[in-house]
Amino acid sequence: MSQAFEEIIARAGQDPAFRQLLLDNPQKALEGHAVTDDEREMLANLDEAQIDQFAGKLGDRTTKGSFGRGFG
Repeated sequence: MSQAFEEIIARAGQDPAFRQLLLDNPQKALEGHAVTDDEREMLANLDEAQIDQFAGKLGDRTTKGSFGRGFG
């Protein structure tokens, strides 16, 4: 997965308005994001449960070490 893909998933997991835009109009939601055609197709076909699943997996990676030593 590209960094852009991960950022989109993380945002969809945290921002309800963006999540709804991604679900309703993925083409508009993905404007300006450097995702591959395969990632674009995958994102366009996600449902809410899949967004939560992906975002949960990213949360494990993105929070580790973000508070410095002894946290995360």
